[in-house]
Amino acid sequence: MTTDQVIPAAFAVVLLVLIVAGVVRVVGRRRGENEDAFGAGGTSTVPIGSDGVTRTVLDPSGVAYVAGEEWTARSDGDTPIAAGARVRVVGQTGLTLIVTTEPAHGPVER
Repeated sequence: MTTDQVIPAAFAVVLLVLIVAGVVRVVGRRRGENEDAFGAGGTSTVPIGSDGVTRTVLDPSGVAYVAGEEWTARSDGDTPIAAGARVRVVGQTGLTLIVTTEPAHGPVER
């Protein structure tokens, strides 16, 4: 083999190995039946009445820290809720929590 033949052959071998590795990875991946239904920590629901704190402004939606995790959350009313405000879960739609402001009392998990 000459140098002109070795380089294209090496390129073809590398390309073939990458394609085979990609196919093996895709075929070998096992997805759970309900994998897309869970939040980051493996839970899909938060108990109503759970306390938390907003990480971003909820106008009407944003991020809140509740039950040890950050969740997408939206205000239950038309009034925006400031970042850092204490909130209480009053409902849930899918993986989005519906929250209301909570009177200041006691510690909130951070």
